[in-house]
Amino acid sequence: MRYKDEDLIMKVFASILFTFLSCWAISQELSNKELKKFKAAEVILKENVVQFKNDSIPFEERVALIHDFIPRFVAILKEKNSFQFPFDDLASLVKVYAPDNSFRIFTWQLKEPLGTHRYYGAIQLNSKELKMLPLFDYSDTMNVHPQEILSHDNWYGAIYYKCLQHEVEGKPYYTLLGYDEADFVSNRKILEILSFNEKEELVFGAPLISITDSLGITQIKNRMFLEYNQKASVKLNFDEVMNQMIFDHLVAPSEAEEGAWFTYIPDGTYEGLEWVNNTWTWIEKMFHYSIDKPDSPPMPNPILDNRD
Repeated sequence: MRYKDEDLIMKVFASILFTFLSCWAISQELSNKELKKFKAAEVILKENVVQFKNDSIPFEERVALIHDFIPRFVAILKEKNSFQFPFDDLASLVKVYAPDNSFRIFTWQLKEPLGTHRYYGAIQLNSKELKMLPLFDYSDTMNVHPQEILSHDNWYGAIYYKCLQHEVEGKPYYTLLGYDEADFVSNRKILEILSFNEKEELVFGAPLISITDSLGITQIKNRMFLEYNQKASVKLNFDEVMNQMIFDHLVAPSEAEEGAWFTYIPDGTYEGLEWVNNTWTWIEKMFHYSIDKPDSPPMPNPILDNRD
């Protein structure tokens, strides 16, 4: 697909370059002593991570390992300048930064015996106090596709792989893209809205998503779910050049399975969301294929899926 707006492409490139140079500059603030300290801690933490991700170890032992890992990890994240250290060797922990570099989120998962997953997370604020906000997964106590406003101690657990930022009436809101291996029959992709209240407490969910269903009824949602068959692979990604969210249009395999989300699969077309008037606004169809105009959807590499 060809993009006519070359200025937009250059802006995106400049933004990526600026982010890279900023991260490089920040890394220079760590002294050799600090680098050695954080690297040594990372080596020890990595041993825990490798073990609690090993499904051959009994579940109770893996729970104990992860409970041993958490206070160790929190302790090192409370050290001065720890925000500048990437902890990249903790490969099973997925890490995303806020675009304004005000915080970063670590999320990880623990596979349970019945095929479900328990999620863990922590948000580290980039402040002098290095404030830590743990995330407690209570999704197994919630209704399907909950729309309540949630908090750090009542969190819908997921692995976050993308963070975007917008301002509404001067207040920053962060859009998180997440993945939930729900159970042995279905998975979910999630679009979550994160903000902070006046007490710097986490707030998950905000009425900033406008979705129109197949009956033409528009609803304002606090978060968006895409639930689909466990064997399918589904896209939910933000295209930097198009400046739009792109995701698979999901359908039931048969009329009898309408509403049974665990059966849904992609039909080969794409829907989208665009940030318009301080709201993620639904786009019914992202691409219109034709013989004389190549229109192949530009998609990043799959996130936690096997789809090509």
